Amino acid sequence: MTLPDDIADLIWNYDTRTLDPEASSELVIRSVLRIGSWDQIRWAFSYYGSPRVEAVIERDYFGARSLPVSIRAFWGVVFWPDSPPPELADPMERWRPTRSKQMDETAEVRSRLNAALDASRLSQTAFAALLGTSQPRLSSYLSGKVSPSAKLLIRAERVARAFSSNGSARET
Repeated sequence: MTLPDDIADLIWNYDTRTLDPEASSELVIRSVLRIGSWDQIRWAFSYYGSPRVEAVIERDYFGARSLPVSIRAFWGVVFWPDSPPPELADPMERWRPTRSKQMDETAEVRSRLNAALDASRLSQTAFAALLGTSQPRLSSYLSGKVSPSAKLLIRAERVARAFSSNGSARET
């Protein structure tokens, strides 16, 4: 089945002719809830069923938080009237689900990149050249100001293994 035209219009950044409404149900439901009209929302509840729509709202309400606060708050009143969205109860809560995880990941990437540099026993300049980047850019990765791509991190760890295994001394 293809999506009705008025629903497909809500998901303009996807090729809705090839989008499977079942496999992409969360995307469709969130798009309808975010910017759909009342008739489009009724269509989502009718097509997917109330339990499935409620499950998407619940995951967003208590977890991922991709819907705007006002939309989540509205559906929270509908499904959980005694439980306001966490970020409305505690303003700092708004940042915890994504920021703390992101900060942990940034710290891990920075730590792994620093470990790779130390293990290679190369100077930042030489290490950066082998990675295909500049020393100032490498420095911004090492300080955590900028996050490197996964590809660069893998390359850094390979370079570190290659140089730490051949016993070459650290350049100055």
